[in-house]
Amino acid sequence: MERRYFFKTALASAAGLALLPNIAGATEKSDLENVIFSEDSPGHWKGKEKLHVPLIEIKGDSITVTTPHPMSEAHFIVSHSVVLQGGQLLGRKTFTWKDAPISTYELPAGFKGKFTVTSTCNQHDWWINEHTV
Repeated sequence: MERRYFFKTALASAAGLALLPNIAGATEKSDLENVIFSEDSPGHWKGKEKLHVPLIEIKGDSITVTTPHPMSEAHFIVSHSVVLQGGQLLGRKTFTWKDAPISTYELPAGFKGKFTVTSTCNQHDWWINEHTV
């Protein structure tokens, strides 16, 4: 039980940290460079963006997250998460190498604002994508 609490707390904290580069301003270099990766900031994983940045599809209040990453026992997507503006964890899905890295979440009724989606690779770290509805 303590392990679940640790991971839940760590994920929520990390999602909050993901928002810091936006707060600091685009012209400043973030202390999170080479810690959190995105399409615009791939850091030392430049060239790996296409397979690691989580893709977001929205239909009504439903969010589908897909990471276009091949899955093998040695190299796979470990998890997806969705964190709403303000730090609320909407959900998290973990994967084994045998799973397709696709997950679905329901937005709260009437939600308007930004949310952050994460995708974690067992070899290429933690990737984010943001979207506003």
